[in-house]
Amino acid sequence: MNMPSNILDARESIIYNKNVKDNIKIACIGDIHISNLVKSEDIKHLIDFLIEENPDYICLVGDLVDSPKELTEGQSIAKVKLLLELCSTIAPTMIILGNHDFVYKDAKDDGYYFDCKDAWEKLCDIPNVNLLNDMLFTDDKIIFAGYRQKKDAYLSSFFNMKDDSCAFYDDFIKHEDLYKNLPKDKPKILLTHSPESLCDGRVKELLSVFDAKLTGHYHNGCVPPFLEKIYPNNAGIITPGKLPFPRTARGVKKLDDGSYLFLSGGWVKLSESAPRFFHQLDNLYTRQIDIIILSSDEKYLDGSFDNKPPYILKKKTYED
Repeated sequence: MNMPSNILDARESIIYNKNVKDNIKIACIGDIHISNLVKSEDIKHLIDFLIEENPDYICLVGDLVDSPKELTEGQSIAKVKLLLELCSTIAPTMIILGNHDFVYKDAKDDGYYFDCKDAWEKLCDIPNVNLLNDMLFTDDKIIFAGYRQKKDAYLSSFFNMKDDSCAFYDDFIKHEDLYKNLPKDKPKILLTHSPESLCDGRVKELLSVFDAKLTGHYHNGCVPPFLEKIYPNNAGIITPGKLPFPRTARGVKKLDDGSYLFLSGGWVKLSESAPRFFHQLDNLYTRQIDIIILSSDEKYLDGSFDNKPPYILKKKTYED
């Protein structure tokens, strides 16, 4: 049966950047949520598409696994390793961790990340794979800054699943290597998992050095495929923090400082950690990734993302 979950939607966006010599193509994938519900075949379908696209860089913007406990499961570790090994054969691969990758809901202290730190470092000890845990990646073409939002940035308590922009700002500002004195002659891309705090005034000013911010976490605002074209641009139905009808939850948004915010729709919308009732509903959503092309062609200089989708939608259908 040809379900929406057998369709990969790739949104190809072209944005202007004066520091690009030759076009740079970035594949951005978020929220794969590897668990028993994600099959090795799903990963191979994703890789087949990436091989066709042949990006210069691959960015995995968090929630690679559905829970840190998956890092103790042999089958899940094998799937993560398969994903990373195959990505690494295509292009330099950047990884940041999302809240599902390291936050334990029963954590009682600040040791929640370090319980799985060794597992992630071992998984990412693959040539051409870069775990950007509050670190930079730079080469002769581009700079990626990877920031791991801390637990307090995602939730002020385990009963209040709402992002905390103050916690984001107070921690990010300490990481001066990520945003101060960066070379001016290269495009600068920030990778961080949740987009919610990025629309806060102080945070936007702090991050103004970056040309684009690549995020995940929002799962396309849980907007189903049949509403994609008629639902208000960038708006969603609900966020992981239970915020109803968010104005910015999906797609691409040009911010008032001239930078771009990409909200990856995610591979999985309703993961295994959701109540069992919702598991089958995930089949009603397409798999989504972003293809981002940085270009110095001035015809893209005045491109507006307000009145129409700024991307070309590429669809690929596969069978289980």
